[in-house]
Amino acid sequence: MHSAFVHPVDQAQQTFRVALSAMAEPLLPQALPTLPPALPGLKAATAALLYTLADQDVRVWLPALPDETVASLRFHTGMRVTDLPEQADFIVLTGNMPLPDLMSLKAGSAEYPDRSATLLIEVDGFGADQVEGSGPGFAAPRRFGAAGLPQGFWRAWQVNHARFPLGVDAALISDTDVAGLPRSVRIREG
Repeated sequence: MHSAFVHPVDQAQQTFRVALSAMAEPLLPQALPTLPPALPGLKAATAALLYTLADQDVRVWLPALPDETVASLRFHTGMRVTDLPEQADFIVLTGNMPLPDLMSLKAGSAEYPDRSATLLIEVDGFGADQVEGSGPGFAAPRRFGAAGLPQGFWRAWQVNHARFPLGVDAALISDTDVAGLPRSVRIREG
């Protein structure tokens, strides 16, 4: 069994505050304050977010990961693993994985738009502006880029945004930072 946070309550609270801040200030990478030991197949930052956000009420879709990684996540969070991304509350995408069809994922409903899926997407890093984001949470449009996103990601995101207030949210995760991408963000490529 792999260890998680050394001080689970304090470190999860710190991580949660950064995750909230990242969603409130979209496309602005924010450093996670503390990282657990990396789990085989996942970045330490992804593990930190899962240890913080997942619990027994959450269904998570994971890529093919070593059994020891899945067992550790289940032990420390109580999360339920689902075989179908369409049933998941969180969908984890590791390096170079294809993007699932965003239209098939949980998008919430008119009464409960918050009952939607969140993508946790590992990227190689941030920089090299690819898009301009605007909308709630932006004082002015913000330029942004992430290396290693799934092919066609920004076009798929524009389609996802068109369903707002329904749709999925995303967290883009580098080795140490997270950038929030709520469904409310309008993206312009180029």
